[in-house]
Amino acid sequence: MGTPWMRSATGELVRASWQAALDAVAAELVRVREQWGAEAIMLATGAGSGGGRGFSGASAAARLFSHWAAVTQTVGNLSHHSATWVELNMLGQEVPADDRATLLASRLIVLWGNNPADTRMGPNTEHYIRLARDRGAQVVLIDPRLSDSGALCDVWLPIRPGTDAALVAGLVYMLETWGAVDRAFLESHASGYEVYQSYVMGRSDAVPKTPAWASEITGLPVERIEWLAQQFAAVRPASILPGWGPQRALWGEQFHRAMITLACVTGNMGKPGAALPGVGVRNNRMQLPRLPYGEHRAARTLHNASWAQAISQGTLAPPIKLAFIAASNLVNRSSNTWACLRALQSLDTVVVLDPFMTPTAKLADIVLPINTDLERSDVVTGWGSDMHLFASQQVAETPDAARSDYWVCAEIAQRLGIGSVYTAGKTPDEWLAAWRSEPTDALAALDGQGVLRYDGALRVALADFCRDPGRHPLPTASGRIEICSEAAAQKGLPRVPSYVAAQPNPPEMALPLQLLTPHHKLRANSGHGGNPWLRQIDDQYLWINPRDATARGLVDGKRVRVRNALGVVECPARVTERIMPGVVCLPQGAWFSPDEQGVDQAGSANVLTSLDVTPTGGNTTHSVWVEVERYD
Repeated sequence: MGTPWMRSATGELVRASWQAALDAVAAELVRVREQWGAEAIMLATGAGSGGGRGFSGASAAARLFSHWAAVTQTVGNLSHHSATWVELNMLGQEVPADDRATLLASRLIVLWGNNPADTRMGPNTEHYIRLARDRGAQVVLIDPRLSDSGALCDVWLPIRPGTDAALVAGLVYMLETWGAVDRAFLESHASGYEVYQSYVMGRSDAVPKTPAWASEITGLPVERIEWLAQQFAAVRPASILPGWGPQRALWGEQFHRAMITLACVTGNMGKPGAALPGVGVRNNRMQLPRLPYGEHRAARTLHNASWAQAISQGTLAPPIKLAFIAASNLVNRSSNTWACLRALQSLDTVVVLDPFMTPTAKLADIVLPINTDLERSDVVTGWGSDMHLFASQQVAETPDAARSDYWVCAEIAQRLGIGSVYTAGKTPDEWLAAWRSEPTDALAALDGQGVLRYDGALRVALADFCRDPGRHPLPTASGRIEICSEAAAQKGLPRVPSYVAAQPNPPEMALPLQLLTPHHKLRANSGHGGNPWLRQIDDQYLWINPRDATARGLVDGKRVRVRNALGVVECPARVTERIMPGVVCLPQGAWFSPDEQGVDQAGSANVLTSLDVTPTGGNTTHSVWVEVERYD
């Protein structure tokens, strides 16, 4: 962006000096706090330009407000909220993942709504799956579409979105019928299985969950369900690797509850090659240093899945008057784009820190240009359960007037009277030097080699508990895995991981095609969404099955309109057998770009997604129904 931008009296963004922009930000922060209280300021951060770093982006902004005032903060995880709730409910804790190399002991690997070839290219998930397959493991993909991860697999089982818990029930029915359930594990390590068993066998509702029952719901042929049950009965150890997409749906908690239950039923847990089907991150092998925070914590919080609703409903006291957005393309990443726009436009002031003029930056009142990762030094950790720390070294000069998040927040802090408190007398390089000089920290090794790798024993999740649940109980009420849960019932969920049909809400949202909104291989959410080079490699397309395309007169490569009651988007169609009939796919993250009629021209998926949440508050971006029309 070159220089800061400020909105003029005529409503246009115009270039401004750093002094004018920073003075205006500080003045607005003080004004809102004096008139409405600090709670009227919303700090919204994400994993954007500075996400996951030592003191960039979200960390720098959080330090600023922690030393100045207790403001409102957005919290919660849009990626895996429901899965995290399930771990806390069933296991009593967030469990660090199995190290990926343990997959080499697997004889069966099931990628269940999991697409590591597109979504986890940096870590070695795909690498270890390939090695395991080379060593004889069978790899199965369960997904409504044949993603690029299909290249890793022997079998693709296309399943209707949101029906995974029905498939698990059908599998468990067969395992019970064959006497292939790991009864000893269930009796010693799980609580409440008898309630789930009663559901599966039909004793509680007079509906046995047979393969025929599961087939009618999932769309999978009976013989494929029976085949998969045979694999679980005969092949051990097996790793069930769930993705996060299926739990981003109405009743998404039931998906992850069913995954953990299936692992219990088959005894695939707590040993190499039997990975825990949990969230799959937080290995915590390598601790990332971060700026220390001050005394002020959030005065109140708004969940990332429902912040726009909270603002628009007008029930907050005091109301939000100013949004300070750092390292986040908030409009693009949030469901129901138009509702988010209306919420932000209702505020007095919106401040955005970003390297690029994103859709969020375009609606801001003050935009502060931030430099990129290549233009500053920092410390970076590997994604998820990766076991590395990296020295992210500056390799390019910052163009024009862009500055680092740390510099910007330090300048604002100076104007708020807390400059010396914020910096603690240190430049970014001095913070890095201080972290590396700590005697108990191996960060000093980064100076010599640039990368630090954990080379200790491989972690197997819940190994101690599985070996001796009496000596190593879980922090749950029973000390065991809670398959039946009264806490779930209090949230409006079934007591057990039963199948619940997801229905459009309101009914007029019912349209013939269910929309999936997965991650794009060449974007990190909306990161790189403005990069024309990457769009030349693989642009934004709507995947649609030939049967559905023919019925609508759609042609591969031609533009189509995708619509529902929330909005309309346009993009080219990709007519392909790699997605099952009745389902379409539009990857999330394309930069929202509406024309004068309000029709998005970029294929931005969140124009079509709802602000509805799961019973525990997770987002539901895969419970979307649309119609697709030819557009010439």
